[in-house]
Amino acid sequence: MRMCLVYDALFPYVSGGAERRNYEFARRLAERHDVHIVSWQYWPGPATIKQDGVTLHGVGRPVPLYGADGKRTLREAVAFALRVLPMLIRQRFDVIDCAANPFVPLLTVWLAARVTRTRLVVTWHELWGAHWLEYLPHRRVVARLARTLEKATTRVGSRLIAVSPFTAQRLVEAGVAPGRIVVLPNGVDVRRFAAGQPRRRTWDVVFVGRLIDEKRVDLLLQAVALVKRARPRVRCVIVGDGPERDRLQSLAADLGVAGNVRFAGHVDDAEVTDYLRSAKVFALPSEREGFGIVAIEAQAAGCVPVVVRGLHSAAATLIDDGVDGVACGPTAGALGTALASLLTDPKRRARLQANGLVAAREFDWDRLAERAVDVYNTLLAGRAPQVAEGAV
Repeated sequence: MRMCLVYDALFPYVSGGAERRNYEFARRLAERHDVHIVSWQYWPGPATIKQDGVTLHGVGRPVPLYGADGKRTLREAVAFALRVLPMLIRQRFDVIDCAANPFVPLLTVWLAARVTRTRLVVTWHELWGAHWLEYLPHRRVVARLARTLEKATTRVGSRLIAVSPFTAQRLVEAGVAPGRIVVLPNGVDVRRFAAGQPRRRTWDVVFVGRLIDEKRVDLLLQAVALVKRARPRVRCVIVGDGPERDRLQSLAADLGVAGNVRFAGHVDDAEVTDYLRSAKVFALPSEREGFGIVAIEAQAAGCVPVVVRGLHSAAATLIDDGVDGVACGPTAGALGTALASLLTDPKRRARLQANGLVAAREFDWDRLAERAVDVYNTLLAGRAPQVAEGAV
């Protein structure tokens, strides 16, 4: 099979769930198939190179993904959409798999698929809907237009892949027929996180992610301040970087927890693994997550996840509350209570840790890559997809 994955960000140059998914799938599928990725050219040299068995096509030097406010820019999405169209028209693939977010490039990918008569799969990491009005509160006209266009793009594609049952349900609520949807989650490299000797848990709490407002790291800092009242030596490490870093460091000082919190900045994969394996609890306070892959990575590393529930977040649905992790309300008090309850109860933490290790194995990338091939094959054969149980 000759397949192409399309997304404007590319791992390891950009680190995120969608980029990681394409990378993990592509290098596994390339063992038996001809796999291509179309993205911005993040690498030096020729526009087309081969890496890990995967052919990479760069459509131009990358335009910054985020503006000064930490939000994705329309300029970048439009620029990529225009660049990707002529490249795809010149190629011939059996299947194109394009991420739906951002959805502007999806429109030109759809056009290229129509011109070349190629089967198009659209991978939905999340569907925002009404969240656009919260994301762009001072640009109501743009927010409404984005919401309308997003809903319109749910009609695009021969098959829709949702990365979680949460997103599948959102697609159904937007009017997508359940028969068009297949749930194929993100995964984790179980062997990487389990490798080596058990680590001494030197950190109480760890966060891993981009420092943007929607990750709600401010909520975590407030929760740490509450935990500090009973545990003055509580230790928290914030792994990641972004436009919110300076504000968050100032907030930590204002809350009196600057000495309890370390901002580690951007680190490589090996260091992320080390931090997760050396922490007791992982905190994910995000208000919006299409999946929340790092919560599964935490489980695989033996770090108990505490995930904040939210109307726009699938992360809390990834864990079994009280069994292999903890889900709590979206307040500093609720998060602080959840963290403290685990830090003060080693037996409960050990039980959730053991269950989490088992749960993470269900998301192994090797198993999921095989399922991806099945999805593409059923599409090429004209058969109906097998919708995951409980997906919609």
